[in-house]
Amino acid sequence: MTNPYAPPGESADDLWQERSNFAGTVLGSVAYGIQAAIFAKCLYHLTPRPKSRARKGDKNRSRSWFMLVYVVVLFAISTVEIGCNVKLNELMFIDNRAFPGGPVAWYAANFNVPVSTAANAAYITGNFLADALLLWRTYMLWDSFLVISFPFIVFLGSTAMSIMTLFQSSRPNANLWTKVTIQFSLPYWSISIALNTLLTLLLVSRLLYMSYNARKALSDDHGKPYISVAAMLLESAAPYAIVGLIYIITYARNSQVQNLVLPILSQVMCISPEVIILRVAMGSATESTSRESGRSTTLKFKSAPGLESSSQTTSKDVELGITGRGLVSGTTTLGSITVGSRSGSLKAGVDGVSDI
Repeated sequence: MTNPYAPPGESADDLWQERSNFAGTVLGSVAYGIQAAIFAKCLYHLTPRPKSRARKGDKNRSRSWFMLVYVVVLFAISTVEIGCNVKLNELMFIDNRAFPGGPVAWYAANFNVPVSTAANAAYITGNFLADALLLWRTYMLWDSFLVISFPFIVFLGSTAMSIMTLFQSSRPNANLWTKVTIQFSLPYWSISIALNTLLTLLLVSRLLYMSYNARKALSDDHGKPYISVAAMLLESAAPYAIVGLIYIITYARNSQVQNLVLPILSQVMCISPEVIILRVAMGSATESTSRESGRSTTLKFKSAPGLESSSQTTSKDVELGITGRGLVSGTTTLGSITVGSRSGSLKAGVDGVSDI
């Protein structure tokens, strides 16, 4: 049955494109609400308490301030992006409803309006910050410029493509779907998703290796925290990779489903690093038996009787620092064990977990 009140001169495809744009903004707003809740919890757990036991200038305290500023900036950028999208919908469906060809035609002809450019700039800035944090985490865990050299080059390529995408889509008579813009935008999203996946795999592989060393040098229980952190990274990064892959496919096929996915992607992109930061701040990144904030757990191993010389003592400490609300830090060292006149040393490095 034909709707007598349907917009004149618009086909079913035009109406589907309008519906997808409108529904996409609603879905993006729902995702923004989820991010707002995560952001609030990040504020609660990252804000240093006045009665904190942390010393002035403490490394963990400084890191908490850095992460606090980071999530505030990321949330502010996400707020700008969703606000601009809502305003853009008002311009499309309310202020310029009678534009020849309907809201979609107005959007295509006015993609370079300031509010649209601001939304695109906010998205690109947020993506830059999310990828930069993941790159920094990878460097801190591997402690090797060689390992991150290729991901860093990919990061620079993604940044360059994002700038060109913003520039081309903001030119007069251009939009996100013009031929020249697609030459930059499609590689940009593809490289960004690939970089996120690559860095996550590097982090996970390093953690698994550290878990193997800890279990080999100490016991299976000491390898569990690394497995837990690796699983947390995969769980947090998976939504962005999945949603991003869906968007790339729909965008390349010029499907209107892309209008439903892009607003969600812009929020998930910010949610993923915030979730990782939140879970670490809450102490959920490890399964340590010590959960007390700001305390350190020290395990001491003493040599068996009869293995000491009359003038030497072989009691050594094994320290596993659990600081910063469940963060594992420090190096596990099984000292120098003296048996008669022979001595040797064994080290099981577990550095870097505090930097996740």
